[in-house]
Amino acid sequence: MRAAAALLAAALLAPALPAAGHEARTVALTISPLDLVGGEYRGARLTGAWRLKSPEPAFGGISGVLVEGGDVLAVTDRGWWIEAARHGETLASEIAMRPMRRADGGTFDKSGGDAESLARRGDEVFVGFERDHRVARRVGTDTIGGAIRAPAMERMPSNGGLEALATLPDGRLIAIGEGREGEDFPVFVIDAADGVTESRLPRQSRHDMTGADMGPDGWLYVVQRHFSMLTGVSIRVRRYLLGDDGLPDPGTAETLAAWETMSGIDNMEAIAAFRDGPQAPVTLWLLSDDNFNAIQRTILVTLEVE
Repeated sequence: MRAAAALLAAALLAPALPAAGHEARTVALTISPLDLVGGEYRGARLTGAWRLKSPEPAFGGISGVLVEGGDVLAVTDRGWWIEAARHGETLASEIAMRPMRRADGGTFDKSGGDAESLARRGDEVFVGFERDHRVARRVGTDTIGGAIRAPAMERMPSNGGLEALATLPDGRLIAIGEGREGEDFPVFVIDAADGVTESRLPRQSRHDMTGADMGPDGWLYVVQRHFSMLTGVSIRVRRYLLGDDGLPDPGTAETLAAWETMSGIDNMEAIAAFRDGPQAPVTLWLLSDDNFNAIQRTILVTLEVE
C-alpha cells in the first residue's frame, strides 16, 4: 500500500467516496474484457484480463483473494468481505458483500479494517491487516477474532504492513510485509499455537510485496509492485521453492510475468494459485486495488503456469 499511496495523489482531484453503509448486500458487477499489451511472460501464459465495475460505493480496494473450486473469497482495505462464484474464467455478475465486524458486532474504521491479505488453514480463514498490524481469524461469516501480533510488526510503517499471507505445506502461516525501499522483506511465520517466528526474505528488485499464495505444485507465488510518479506502476509475478526450513528460498526465485504502466496493468495486490483438477495446470488469479480512485480500475488478470 505504501507505494500505491503515491497513486492517491491523483485522487485529490477525484470526488469523495460516498458513504457505503454497513449492511450485507448483493452487488451487481459489469465485467468487460481488457487488453493487456507488451507484458513479458516467462513460464506463464496470459489467459485473460477483465475490468470489474459496480455502482456499489463499497466495491473496490481488493487486496486479498482465495479461489477454492467454484468459490471466491476476497477482502478489501476498507474492511469488507466479498463472496463470489466463478463463471468460466472470471466472476459471476452478482457478488455478496458484507462488512467485517468486531466481536461486539460493530464495524471497523480504516485504522482497524485495512485488510490486505487472506489465507486459509483447514477450516480457518486468516486475514492480514496493516495500520493496526496483525493477523486475525475469521469467526463465523463476518467477525474478526483474536489478533496474532509480534513486536516487529509494530515497527513496520503504518501504510506498509502485512501485504502477503499464505499457508505453508506444514500448516504454518507465512506473513510478509510490504518492505521498506532498499531493505529485505520482513517475514513472520505463525505456528499452530499462534507462536510467531521472525525472518527475512531478500528483495529481488525495487518492487514491494503485495500478495502471496502457496500453489498446489509446491511453489510460493507472489505479486509485487513498484510505483513512481515518473514511470507509473510496474508489476512482477514471481515464485519461490521452499528451503529446508520450509521458508521461500531466495536462490530459487523465478519471474513469471512482468508489466509496466503502458501495458494497461493496474495496482495488482491480490493473488490466488490453484488447480481445477489433479492433471490441470496451475492457474493464477490477480486482482487490483483501485484505491477508490477515479483514475484507477479493479481488474482481474488470469495466468496459466506452463
